[in-house]
Amino acid sequence: VAKDLGLDLPALRDRGAFVVDKGRTQYFFLDLQNGHLSIKERVDREEICAAAATCVINFEILVKNPM
Repeated sequence: VAKDLGLDLPALRDRGAFVVDKGRTQYFFLDLQNGHLSIKERVDREEICAAAATCVINFEILVKNPM
């Protein structure tokens, strides 16, 4: 994520970047030690998408301080 945003790790931490999931369960987190998007909670496709052919989990990465 840090690389995709064009930020180094200190800038990512200083700007307060974090992940917001749209659903009740937060599946991902932004590891501010390495800038990677990581899995926080087990992702159960059958529970989330049931019988849908395409499964999509929406989330946003927000930055508290201005970019």
